[in-house]
Amino acid sequence: MAKRPAVRWFAWVAVLAVFALPARAEDTLAKVKSTGVMLAGVRFDFPPMGTIDADGKPVGFGADLAKAIADKLGVKVTYVQTTSNTRIPLLLNGSIDAEFGATTATVKREEVVDFTIPFIWDTVTLLVKQGASLDVHDYGPPKKIATTQGSANIDVVKAVLPNASFVLFQEYPDAVTALLNGKADAIATNRSNGLAVVEKYPNLALGTDFFHDPWGIAVRENDSKWRKFLNHSLQELWKSGQYQVLYEKWFHEKPAFTMWSQYRLQPGIE
Repeated sequence: MAKRPAVRWFAWVAVLAVFALPARAEDTLAKVKSTGVMLAGVRFDFPPMGTIDADGKPVGFGADLAKAIADKLGVKVTYVQTTSNTRIPLLLNGSIDAEFGATTATVKREEVVDFTIPFIWDTVTLLVKQGASLDVHDYGPPKKIATTQGSANIDVVKAVLPNASFVLFQEYPDAVTALLNGKADAIATNRSNGLAVVEKYPNLALGTDFFHDPWGIAVRENDSKWRKFLNHSLQELWKSGQYQVLYEKWFHEKPAFTMWSQYRLQPGIE
């Protein structure tokens, strides 16, 4: 039998070696600096974190925080709409560089993305009609609880009400409409968002809090330089007082939490 040419054999070894190499980690920080643009995922349907104004411009705490971080890098920010259901796919396919929404760092989500330190601590509650029970335990079947597709609040409710029945929507305003029209009996929501809805619809009320909810900025996995930059930026904005100014602008109160720890900022953040 004729021998296989040595050149062809070495070529196959080289190909196999390439496929054996681990995938190169993303370097979003370098990409953002190179392009001069940060693609920020923000909500258009979840005030005060994110909504749109009369001119269709994205506004809210998430948009302002993204702008403040882009300013630290000296780059522009482009806002990309996200929902509970699209935020992670948009991050994974490169449509956004980071997601500045109301996203809880669940174990399931951490299988595909990474998170910064918590930048907001909120609570989970029910949004109901005035006069209805404020206790989540009173909303088992046949009552229906509305929320958005992909929301972690589904699992939060199930932890205290395992047999809960849900009506899921793509965007949050549709859940509010369902409650107002009697197609749902309650909405599983975060208190900060619920307060914004009650301000608009006084015939609604907020229930009793039943979960403390930490939100992180979502980034792609194994992108440590970018994640560290965001972590440090959050603490620097807190140290300067800019974070608190933005928070009070949108939430109409001082943050009832601290950044990094209850004792001080991360050592080295001055």
